[in-house]
This record gives sequence, structure tokens and C-alpha cells, in this order.
Amino acid sequence: MKFDLRAVQISDIEHLFERFHGYGGCGKLKTYAFAVFENDLPIAAYIWLQPPIGAARSVCPEAPEGVLALSRMVAVPKDERRLKHISKPLKAQFNIIDRGRYPVLITYSDEGQGHTGYVYKCSGMKMTLRSKVPYFVDSTGKRVSAYSNGKMRTSELTRGGTTFIQRWEHWICAKGEAAAHMAREGWVKEPIPGRVWRSGNQAHRIVKHAR
Repeated sequence: MKFDLRAVQISDIEHLFERFHGYGGCGKLKTYAFAVFENDLPIAAYIWLQPPIGAARSVCPEAPEGVLALSRMVAVPKDERRLKHISKPLKAQFNIIDRGRYPVLITYSDEGQGHTGYVYKCSGMKMTLRSKVPYFVDSTGKRVSAYSNGKMRTSELTRGGTTFIQRWEHWICAKGEAAAHMAREGWVKEPIPGRVWRSGNQAHRIVKHAR
């Protein structure tokens, strides 16, 4: 079936995550956000963010800045929507996102939440690394993400136990060629004058030059 997929703001879709997502919410940041609409109301939503630098390097060491993560995905129950397969709008986003800037897309399925990653498989993503990791809960005992609004916040949370996380990937180029792919598309790393990272290293930004 056809679907009405639109770019949206977080404010347009945060109520869906508060009501239907396992973490009960979403952050305020996005690189991209999309939603499927029926009767002019969002019934499925997707939020993309750059992942923590360590996670990005583990996937794409030659160009971690070229990695983008699907950080949240949610849909209303099946009996409240006509859309049967939320994997189809997800797959469509692979061609909307600037793949010159982000040649590597990733996401994760959390076995502790009962997720098999079937939606990601159907969208064309490939299963890669599976890891045993800790999960965290807030002061009410509710399970929450340790990464929110671009920051790790484990100091604010309590470790609740461990779970298995499965990583999924979608590459627009061959592995090992992400940096070259970005360069061919005009994306280059430039130093930011007078600015350094917390580590003391020179700060950089990714900018696009005319080809």
C-alpha cells in the first residue's frame, strides 16, 4: 500500500513515543525525523541521530562522522492503523537521508524488550554485532535509555541488569570506503579555528564543498 511519509519535528511525534514506546519517550534532538500519516495524524515515527562517537567508530573507524543511527522508532497498535509493515517507510528513508553525508546507517534491537529486529531485516538492514550490555532505570524503576539528547547520563540512573543488543547496519558503499565515498560527494572535515574538544584535540566540523 502507499503511505504518506513526511519529515517532521520532534514536537509533532513525541506523544507517540510517550504513549507507545518501551522507554516512554524520546529526546529533543534529531538529525532527521519522519512520520507516516493517516487521516492527517502520525501513526508511526522514526528519529535519526548521530550515535556516540565510540559506537560510530566501532562500526566505521575510517569515518565515524558518516554514521547515523535510528535512535527511536514507534507505531500505534496494528488495529489503529492501515499501515501493515512499518519496515516499508523505514526502507524509503534510506533514500531520503543524504547518503553522501551519512553512508552508514545503524540501529539496534533490544532482546530484553522482546525485539527480534524483524522490521530492520525486512527494511534491508544487515545483522552484525550482538553484545551483552547493561540497561538502566530511572528513579521510578522505569527502563530508560542511557543516551539522551546527545549525552550519556548513566550517573543519573540506576543499573537495572543486562540485556543483549543486536546491531543492524545499512551501507551505501563498501565497508572501508565510507571516507572516500563522503569525499566524492563533497563532504570534508575542516578544523574549527580556536576550538578544541574536551580531549584537547583540534575540533572539526563536516562541511560540503561544491564538486
